[in-house]
Amino acid sequence: DMLEKQNGVALLIHDFGEGDNLTGEYSITLNGTCSVVRDVVMAEKYRSAHLKNNPEYPQFIVGKDIAMLRVDVATARICNINDEVLKWNVMSGNK
Repeated sequence: DMLEKQNGVALLIHDFGEGDNLTGEYSITLNGTCSVVRDVVMAEKYRSAHLKNNPEYPQFIVGKDIAMLRVDVATARICNINDEVLKWNVMSGNK
């Protein structure tokens, strides 16, 4: 219910490095709207894709009371380790 009442959502994505180097190069903030995928066929399609690409994390996508969410991204801010920011939006592309 809470997700459906929201006007917008923000997702923060960070590329943590590998091995001992946990410092990544980019931090990305995605802004958009979120909805619950109620179509059972589509929800299963998304679950299958997630499990195929992330087989070690089924606990995040399979189980009782786990909703499949869809985020329609409208804008993004991509920041590198030098604090250089690239702004993007779905209507005009790169800014």
